[in-house]
Amino acid sequence: MINNFEKLRKKLHESIEKNGLNSEQTAKISKRYNNLVNSHYKNERQYRENNIMYRKYMEAIKCLRKITKDFVKFPTIKEWNYYAKENNLLNSESLKYISGNSWHDLRNRISLELEQ
Repeated sequence: MINNFEKLRKKLHESIEKNGLNSEQTAKISKRYNNLVNSHYKNERQYRENNIMYRKYMEAIKCLRKITKDFVKFPTIKEWNYYAKENNLLNSESLKYISGNSWHDLRNRISLELEQ
């Protein structure tokens, strides 16, 4: 299963580079990736700590916190997706899906955490 995730992730990154983030082809591959995640986890958004998706999610959230703290600004979706691609992190759509939150909600949650 991990090989399927990696192959599809690689295709997604290649499509983003070739066709752009908002292209129809990229959207199709992204949807296939989300469907693969759904089928594997049966629509559960709860991941065990030793699970690769959980680790990748936590890695991305940690980077989002650091970027927000360092630049005193939460990145836009476009900024994050560029950074994520360059650093092999989950893109905004994956983060929104796994967290069950919108980008706006993620921003509010991380900003609130940093204020405390």
